[in-house]
Amino acid sequence: MSEDDISARDALAVAQRALARVNDFEERIDQLEASRGELQEDLTAVKLRLSEIDEDRPYESLSINEKVGMVREHAFRKATDRNGRAKLDYDDVMYEVFDGKPGSKHCYKLIRLAAGLDADEKTGGTIPGFTARDPSSGNYHLAVDAVEAKRGEVFFPRTKPDGEGVA
Repeated sequence: MSEDDISARDALAVAQRALARVNDFEERIDQLEASRGELQEDLTAVKLRLSEIDEDRPYESLSINEKVGMVREHAFRKATDRNGRAKLDYDDVMYEVFDGKPGSKHCYKLIRLAAGLDADEKTGGTIPGFTARDPSSGNYHLAVDAVEAKRGEVFFPRTKPDGEGVA
């Protein structure tokens, strides 16, 4: 018998280990499929609820939290369409998100709030994936990293302890 010869017992042991791993993978796939199904149902329910709220609603009736959520959502969608990163300056916020309704000063405020900054902070961010930037060459903008944004609950505004704005 050469070294390359494998006994039937050894082959059976290898096959049983492989079968056990396949069974583990199948179980994990079943769990992931169930989780995906639940997430799809939740997402559909949220979309249906929000469609009734957002549909044909005048800009003036939107709360600051809703506006910030809309800025974040638009920035995130833009980033996912562009290799995971995007920038929104005041012009993008004004025209792409709100069809020209807010003034530039309010757009800058929305950019700061979308990054999770306080009124006196101009750059940085506390919301995963969202950063307000003021480069020396270029416009003040909200930079978005879609991968980082997916890790946080960025589309669900959290109220600050003093009740002003969103975090």
